[in-house]
Amino acid sequence: MKKLYKYKITLLSVLLTALAIGFVSCEDDETSGPWDTASLDALIVEAENLIATSEEGGNPGDYKPGAKQELQECVNWCKWKIDNSDSQDDIADAANKLQIYINKFKNNTVALAIPWIKQTPDTYIQISDNIKPVLDGAWTIEIECYIIDLNTRGYSNNLFSCEQSGPDSGFGVRYFSDGNIQTVVGNNNWVDTGNQAGAGTMKAGKWMHVALSNDGSNQVMYIDGVEVATNSNTHLLAADKPFVIGNSPMWTDRVCNTMVRDFRVWNGVRTAQQIADNKDAVINGDEEGLEAFFPLETDLGDSFTDVTGKYTAKMIGDIEWLLDGTPPEIVLDYTALNDAITELEAFKATITEGTTDGDYPIGTIAYIDELIEDGNATKENANRQDQVDEKASQLVSKIGVVKTMLVADAMGIFVDREDSDAIGLRITPNYTPQGDYTVEFDVKVRSLFGYGTGEFFNNGEYGVWVYGYEELTEENVLASGGLWNFTNAGNGWQGPKTDPLVMKTGEWQHVALVHDNTARTTKIFVDGEEKASFEDIGAPNVSGWGEMWLGNGWGKMDGYIKDFRLWDVARDASDLNAEITGTETGLNAYFPLDKVAGVKFNDVTGNYQGEMRGISWNK
Repeated sequence: MKKLYKYKITLLSVLLTALAIGFVSCEDDETSGPWDTASLDALIVEAENLIATSEEGGNPGDYKPGAKQELQECVNWCKWKIDNSDSQDDIADAANKLQIYINKFKNNTVALAIPWIKQTPDTYIQISDNIKPVLDGAWTIEIECYIIDLNTRGYSNNLFSCEQSGPDSGFGVRYFSDGNIQTVVGNNNWVDTGNQAGAGTMKAGKWMHVALSNDGSNQVMYIDGVEVATNSNTHLLAADKPFVIGNSPMWTDRVCNTMVRDFRVWNGVRTAQQIADNKDAVINGDEEGLEAFFPLETDLGDSFTDVTGKYTAKMIGDIEWLLDGTPPEIVLDYTALNDAITELEAFKATITEGTTDGDYPIGTIAYIDELIEDGNATKENANRQDQVDEKASQLVSKIGVVKTMLVADAMGIFVDREDSDAIGLRITPNYTPQGDYTVEFDVKVRSLFGYGTGEFFNNGEYGVWVYGYEELTEENVLASGGLWNFTNAGNGWQGPKTDPLVMKTGEWQHVALVHDNTARTTKIFVDGEEKASFEDIGAPNVSGWGEMWLGNGWGKMDGYIKDFRLWDVARDASDLNAEITGTETGLNAYFPLDKVAGVKFNDVTGNYQGEMRGISWNK
């Protein structure tokens, strides 16, 4: 009886459990839907309508490429979620997510943005090399630029170019700090348009249109649709360098500080009328003759394709897309420069000038005043932070140099070829004798190794250098040590050249160049002995340089120079290296260089000023 009772109880428990499970299952069935999806359905309709009616592209106002696909993927997920939700909350979450993606899509449009090529070396926009065959024929290139600052960082500001040296080839359009703009074309030489366009042609702070046409042998440049310069030099394609915007691919410090847009390359030569009529025209990219078109008015990142789909551009270096095309506002920090000027002023108050050993040389205070004035001028005129920082560094460095230049006996000046900051002694103003002349000085060559030529003296149209050697071989050593008095007297570079080995290392030697304009001869003397002569040569052309140089010109020497003299007479051999007072007839310039005279100092005649550029006194 107990067993039967227990059995009935157990059976009842099982039945009750089964009923409970059944009731729970019925409750789950009641919470599985249908859900209220009206809000989500409405958002799906809105999203699909946006996808159907919106256009993707690269122009301002277009939706960015890929935006529609991103929104469609969210719509697809929401539709799946309607069929696979576990609760009403899941539907609400899906609606929230889709609303977020709709809002994102509406804001995912291409904004007006224009690239700003900052004036940092190795910065440019590089066009793909498949443009090179086009450049090997007849073409026209157009671009619009908004120059932030006309100042140059290197030799020039290259707006666009494809140029190289060795061989000199290619072309470029370049402008300078005075606003002159040139085209230069290479064919184993360089021919540019000089000052045809003229100063003031290019201006900062406004959009300007620049065009260059080339038929292979003749080039025409237009500014804002007006012809400003022509060139006639057969264009030899720069085979080893790319075509770039905003710099030179060869000399990458020739970088612009400019915004650029609307870059076009046409097959063939566009006429002056076509350029003038269409410089402001909106084009689609399918115009006849249009080879490449980069609008450059939307932020497409660092690498993108042109409108024709045939060419790509890559941004290299320091380039920024400026939203809405608004020119940058330059804010400079003058803290370091102000500190340097303050330091100069404090240092100036401590200076005592005199001629006694240990004094600061006479003229030191005037030199400090020049440095202060230079610093203040930079504060007024600088357009780049690097200009301000570089000037501050220079001023602080020059304080240190001045402190080392106390009056003392000296054995000339030292030009250290291994010091990249060493330049030479700059002498102003420049002077080119137009009749008889003698140039003489003492020189001690430290080494002939490591360079091809080292210049003792150069005024741009005549001078003298010594031949060195770059590879240590017996043959090279035996071929070094010769002198050449290079002179441009209207018939190219010519002049007397000595045999090798006339110059020794480690010892003082006297060198003289003597020109007799009546006899039309120039001679080189070393230690009073004639070493070379050249006949039928006139006086050098008048130099366009603003200065003469000791120890440099086109390539610096390695060693020491003293007792520099320039005469307007042809000195006799017996009179060379004579004792002089500085008042002799015919003496034009005289720098004894036998006493530390500071950074800037006058010669004995009072006609010239010398300036130590990165070099030192030999004490």
